[in-house]
Amino acid sequence: MLKSIIRPIIILWEKIFERIENIEVVPNSPYGLLRMAVHPYKGQPTVLSDGTRLNTGDYVIELHISNLVLVKGKVGDVEVANNIRLLPLFREEMHNLAGLASHGKLDPRAKAIWGVTMMGPGLKRLGFQLEPMDHSTHSRLLVMWMNFLKWVFYPTQLKPSSKHKSRQKGYQYFMSIEQLIRRYAPSDNQS
Repeated sequence: MLKSIIRPIIILWEKIFERIENIEVVPNSPYGLLRMAVHPYKGQPTVLSDGTRLNTGDYVIELHISNLVLVKGKVGDVEVANNIRLLPLFREEMHNLAGLASHGKLDPRAKAIWGVTMMGPGLKRLGFQLEPMDHSTHSRLLVMWMNFLKWVFYPTQLKPSSKHKSRQKGYQYFMSIEQLIRRYAPSDNQS
């Protein structure tokens, strides 16, 4: 009942936030699961696993999961019950993103994909480099907000055990555009 009252307000906020932050649907997205925004990276300089150096001010593509798609409870043929069931769909989304990158259809200034998440294990399976979020007040508030959004948009399910809750941590995730293309773009040699 509470979700049904809060959800329309949060949906309106999501739409306003997307406009303010210039967040758009990834072109040709097979499921509409991913949104993206291109902007300068504000974090600490870091070297990615493939050797790409990401400096403060370098452009990144920040990915966002579309809560407006998840709220429907079903994406394609997959019931939105937990993150692991969505992994194959995200893999398809990554292939699409890599195809766009390899054909020069993403912002050429972008050096890497970057974002924040609580779905660290799933993103690691997709090949992203993970870094734990710092323990600042801003990071703690961001993790609380992501937990709140998950509660609002994911279908009601069994309560997670306290053991599972304790493992829900916030992460920054990274992948260079070059690594995205190498890992996910279709090669010309494939039949």
